[in-house]
This record gives sequence, C-alpha cells and structure tokens, in this order.
Amino acid sequence: MKPILLLLFAATAACVGALLPLISRARSKRLLLNAVRRASSDAPDGIGISVLCSGVTDAAQIENLLSPEYSRYEVIVVLDARRHAAEFAALVARYRMIRVEWVCSGELEVSGVRGLGRSRRRCFRRLVLVDRAWDSAAGDFDAAASVATYDYLLSVRTGCFLLPGAVERLVAELGESRPGALDLIRSPLGEPAALLHREAVVAAGGFGMRPLRGIPRGRRRTLWEPLLAAPRSGTRMPGRLRGLAAALLAAAFGAAAAAGWWTAAAALATLALVWAGGAYAARLAGGTGPSLPGGLTAWRRLFEHY
Repeated sequence: MKPILLLLFAATAACVGALLPLISRARSKRLLLNAVRRASSDAPDGIGISVLCSGVTDAAQIENLLSPEYSRYEVIVVLDARRHAAEFAALVARYRMIRVEWVCSGELEVSGVRGLGRSRRRCFRRLVLVDRAWDSAAGDFDAAASVATYDYLLSVRTGCFLLPGAVERLVAELGESRPGALDLIRSPLGEPAALLHREAVVAAGGFGMRPLRGIPRGRRRTLWEPLLAAPRSGTRMPGRLRGLAAALLAAAFGAAAAAGWWTAAAALATLALVWAGGAYAARLAGGTGPSLPGGLTAWRRLFEHY
C-alpha cells in the first residue's frame, strides 16, 4: 500500500506541476488581449459565432449571452412552447418576437420544429427563438445549428453565463490560425465549453453523435481559462476557516509522519496537494478560490468529458 500511495502522490504532483503553468500562461495571455483589445468586429475573415441554447427561459441568462458587442454574433434559443407555455409567451412579449419562415438548411436531420421568431426589440435583434417539441438537448442544438448564420457554434445549457470577454477571446484565438484550421476550441475550466465548427458537427451527424470525438488533435485547441460560469448558491468557506483547515491538515500530516504512519502521511499529502492546486488554479482562472470541497472538485472538472 505504501508504494502505491507514494506513486499516487508523485503522479499527482506531476499533474499539478504540468497544469498550473498552462493555466498561468493562459491568464497572462487573457490579460494581454484585454489590454490591447485585439479582438474586434474587424476580425480576420469575418469570423462569426452563433450561440445555441437548449431550454433556456431566464431573461437574465439570455441578456448575458446577448451582451458581447462583437458584430458577427447571434444567440439562438430553442424552447418547447407547449411544455413551457408561460415562459415562451413571456420571451415573445419581452423581445417582441416576430414570426418568420422556417427554412431548414438540410445539413442536419431536424424534427419537431413548429416555428421560428426573430426579435424586433432594439439592442436584442441578434436573438432567434425556435419553437420545437422537446426530445433532447442534442436535438435542440441541431435545430439551432440548422438556422445559425455563422460557422462557429457554441452550445450553452440552462444556467450557464458568458464571462466578460469570452466571445472576443474565442475570436482572437481563431484569428491566430489560418482560416478553417481549427474545428474545436474547448475550455475545461469553469463550466466546460466547446466552440465547434459547423462542418465538424455536420460531418459527425449532429450533436447527438458526440462530434468532439471525431476531430483530429491538430484541429483542436484547449484554452486553460474559463469562458462560461454558473452561479451557485451555497456558502463558501471563509478565509480564516480555510487557513485553519490547512493548518489542521498540515498538523495531521506531521503527526502521521512522526508516528511512522507513512501510508496515512502520503494520503494526507496527496489530499493537500490536490486541494491547494485546485484553489490556486481557481484563483489564476479568475475566481476567488474554492472552499475545501470546491478545491477538490476543481481538478475533477478539468477532466470532465462533455
């Protein structure tokens, strides 16, 4: 057991040591891009992004998604008007949606669409509302993709909010490569996010076929910085309590080592390393640092497959 735990500690240390520099460099790049305002509406080759939403009814989330000032950008919300009648009617009234003709591109197999609306309200004219009978989030994303104006698609689920500068950051990353060189930009930090090229989704047969898996590594890019966030209720461990928890963990490690309990000492050291690394990663990514459980889950979310 002792060699296994020591090996686990060494592997954990190696992973933390490899990932933290990536997150640190991403933070520096993000700050630099924010300073020079590199991403603009005059981006190379007219790069455009369509945000696809499934089941979103919260006006605050919709207006957050509509907040980027980048010109080649739109938000497409797919919602079942019969299943969410009151919410759908509220969105139609709030954004002065007018009904337009539904024309499917034919690239993806789409069913259940009853109607399509576009906002006529000033400042929200980049909003599209699709009435579709619910069957799955993947089906909603396919329906949204079929009417999307732009070639890059960002799927967003209920409760996810764009972080400031996220769209401009994606455009800047796309602009660094030759046109069409990237099919995927993903971020495992914060809420997992994936920006996909339309052709990659079509080639896979839709979102339900997990299009990320078929994209070659040379055509994908990972951003070690958050793009989406989901506000969470609940209390965070205060700074003093976090310090006390760290001190108790260190004391327990020292006592276990002094008593010759190297198995327990190795386990505690691994736990402390994961927690500290997760907390530091959250701070680098722009957060305020997680609580004790949050520090442990920060690394788990790095490896979520979405």
